[in-house]
Amino acid sequence: MNRRAFAAALAAPFVAQAQPAWPQRPLRLVVPFPPGGASDLLGRLMADQLTTRLGQPVVVENRGGAGGLTAAEYVARQQGDGHTLLLSTQATQVFNKYLYAHLPYDPDHDFTPLSGVASVAFVLVVNPNVPAQDLPGLIAYARANPGKLNYGSSGIGGGMHLATHLFAERAGGAMVHVPYRGAAAAVTALVQGEVQLMVDLVPNSLPLIRGGQLKAFAVGLLEPTPLLPGVPTFHQFGITDFDVASWFILVAAGQIPAGPAEVLRAACAAAVADPAFAARLEAVTARPMPLSGAALQAFLASESARWQPIVASAGVRLD
Repeated sequence: MNRRAFAAALAAPFVAQAQPAWPQRPLRLVVPFPPGGASDLLGRLMADQLTTRLGQPVVVENRGGAGGLTAAEYVARQQGDGHTLLLSTQATQVFNKYLYAHLPYDPDHDFTPLSGVASVAFVLVVNPNVPAQDLPGLIAYARANPGKLNYGSSGIGGGMHLATHLFAERAGGAMVHVPYRGAAAAVTALVQGEVQLMVDLVPNSLPLIRGGQLKAFAVGLLEPTPLLPGVPTFHQFGITDFDVASWFILVAAGQIPAGPAEVLRAACAAAVADPAFAARLEAVTARPMPLSGAALQAFLASESARWQPIVASAGVRLD
């Protein structure tokens, strides 16, 4: 045996020991919306990261419908062995608990929370024909003209609807909700003047803000973002509870064993901490969300407590 072969023979047992005992077959990552949107992009970025770190393909499967309910119900019925994952959202994990009297899955018990993935900020955007130049002017106009401002959303009970409803409450002016079939249709309606304002995800409206078709009055962050130069935060106007964002987390179907859960959490943590992952998120105005374990559980509990009264005040039921 030559020296190179001898060295390889010595190394072989150590290489074998370094390979994870789990998983031994491909995994699926279910995305609750059709291809092409922000959630699909985030799901594919995470799948690529996990494929590298787990040593098995992680295949993205898009299952759109009912604002994420279709995908969540499907994943909840899969075997709890760690091989089926869901890119869960505020809607699937929090909103639906309060929107449906008979939800066909249990967000708190049908999944194993693994890791935060990313958060995306909301921005208040306004059609340029609205006779207001800033947030105080918009609030004053809404209060002086109750019922004259219409706001759009991607659908009843979704993040855009509830976030804009929250703003309308804080503004103290009666506004009319006009739901559309998806964010793209709502943004188009806003540009065309069918509705006058909405709270939208930054990636959806950013090109139109930069192009002058929409005016941005405030962003839902604690600090201004360089992606929206000159756009203040809601905090700067005294609206201190509007640091809302759309977030995405990774959960597994069922209550999975401790071993696979530990492997998945470690892989997710490494992925979210990867500078290359953060750079890809920044390109779509998203931020890494490094949460797992007890911190993730506490976050979900706080989000549930935060949004329950907002959903109740919106008076929305979907069944």
